[in-house]
Order: sequence, then structure tokens, then C-alpha cells
Amino acid sequence: MDEIEDFEECYELGWTDGLPVVPPTNERVERMLGELSSRRDEVIAALPPAGGIATREKIAANAVMAGCLPEYLPVVEASVRAVADEGFWLDDMVTAVDPMAALVLVSGPIARALEMNGDAGALGSGSRANATIGRALNLCLRNIAGARPIRHSDERALDGSTIGHPGKYSYCYTENVDLSPWPELPVERGFAPEDSTVTVYAADVPLCIADMGRTEPELILRTIAESAAIPGTTNIFFRQDLWLVMAPEHANLISDAGWSKADVQQFLFERACVPRERLSERGLFGFMDDVMPPPWQDDAYSDEPISIVDAPGRVLITVAGAPYGGYTALCFGFGEIVIKKVEE
Repeated sequence: MDEIEDFEECYELGWTDGLPVVPPTNERVERMLGELSSRRDEVIAALPPAGGIATREKIAANAVMAGCLPEYLPVVEASVRAVADEGFWLDDMVTAVDPMAALVLVSGPIARALEMNGDAGALGSGSRANATIGRALNLCLRNIAGARPIRHSDERALDGSTIGHPGKYSYCYTENVDLSPWPELPVERGFAPEDSTVTVYAADVPLCIADMGRTEPELILRTIAESAAIPGTTNIFFRQDLWLVMAPEHANLISDAGWSKADVQQFLFERACVPRERLSERGLFGFMDDVMPPPWQDDAYSDEPISIVDAPGRVLITVAGAPYGGYTALCFGFGEIVIKKVEE
């Protein structure tokens, strides 16, 4: 069988995300496993909704298909362990109609060692590590967890997303630690700076907010808060975590004026609010009110506007991107973040 036939067979077997993959031959999988070859059958996680068993060998095979280098495998494994954590709500992310994908943040020394991109275009193309680590996780979800878009012709399909989004190919980056005025997100959550970690979050597509030319932190943050206060997101109903990717220009203008991350979180908690009258009689887009009454039906909320998160700590701030440009990306989502150490 020639190489083209190998590629086509991967398509026919349903292993691909629509793009070509590197055929996972025994030799390539063995090379990916390296010294871990003797532990190839070790179970890393069970992945809902299909309940597929993610062994180290299966993860390595998907890493091969994604185009990973062997040194990326520990990060892919940590990402699999993270999404398998019950706090991540993997079953809900895959089967729900929401267009969510697993956003992966790689932090600590491993991100620098793998030359991951947290600079210009951090959420875009051009970095092998960013692209293939994120893609490997998504291929594991597709081929082990059953996260295939539901179509009549595919009985194995369990991904119920109505629209989906490009993050289902790859959604992975690291912070720009050289230009960030604040500690990395895992450090903020109690991990040591020398810990290599992955953080996962079930996220929608980024909404990029521009506020350029102004230097006043409060005005920049008002723009971000007003942009985040959207009735038609899952955040306003579940009021859980909201993920920010703040470009260094915004982060440093705010920090240089004496604002801490906690100050920013408090400001956005108080200001990123939707007026109650805009939400009355809405429920979760018109249904589920009997199952899970929305917060604005609770008399305890009175006439106060509804914050898109239920506590300041739910605003998750990361710093990434080039030093130029006043941008902050908002990633709406649901569930909670999960952080796992990378076992190197």
C-alpha cells in the first residue's frame, strides 16, 4: 500500500477531523511512546460519552495522527486526564447543542521547552506545538470519546453541537510570560511557577474586543465588561467561568496603573452585568425553566442586574499575544476549569 492509500484509509476508517493525518503505523507509534513503550497499555482515562478507554498507546496513536513530536506526548496525556475529570463536564460538552470545544492552556517550563506560542497569533496558526497538541486532544475526543458530529450516516457520532466551531480542530496556547505583568493562571490557582501544567476549559469561539488608543484602565475595562454582558450566552444562565485572553498592551496599561488581577476580576464581576428587564421571561433561551430556574426569577435578585459570573474568581485572566494592539478576547463557556500537572 502506498502513502496516498494510507492517507485515504484513515479517512475511510473515520479517524480524521477532515484534514489529512499522519498514518499511525506501529513504527511511528513506537517512536512516539519512546521509553514509555513498556507502559503502552496503561489506562490514562475513561472518556465519556462513549466511555472509551484512553490507553497510553491510543493517545500516542492520535498524537502521531495529529503530527506531534514525541516530546509533546506528556502534554497530550495531561490534557486527556484533565478533560476526563468530572469537573470538566466532558459528557455535556460533547453531547450538548452548544458549540463548545476544549480550550487548552499549557503553562510552566514545559511550554517554554516546547517553544509554544504565547506571542503574536497565539490562538492562530503557525506553531507546531500549539496546533498539534490541541489537535491530538481533539482526535482523542473524536476517536476514543465518540465526539463526532451527529449525522444520520454515522451511528458512532455523539457530538450534538448544532453549529460547532474551529476550536474542534485545535484550541491550544500558552501565556506570554515575558510580557505579562501577572502570574500565570495556574500559579494564581496555587501551583508553583516551576510546575508544568495544562488547564482545560469548555469554551466557545473567542470574541475579540478592541479598545485602542486609551490608557485609562477603567475605560478599557468598561469596554470589556459591556462587551461581555450578552444575554445570549451560556454564561449568563449558568454564571460560571468566563475566560479572558488579554493582550499585553491591555494587561500592562492596567497593571502599570496599580490594578491587580483581583481588582480586574472584581471590576468585571460588578460591571459585566445584564439588566434584569432584558432577561425576564427568557430562561435558557426559552426552555428548561422548570428544570433549572434562571437566577433572574429568584426574588433575592430583586431589581439588581445579573452578573455573567457568580463570583469575581470566576473571571479567568490569561495574557497572550503580541506587544502591539489593544485587544482582549472573551471566551464564553460552561463548567469549570480543570488543571493537571504534566507528568514528564
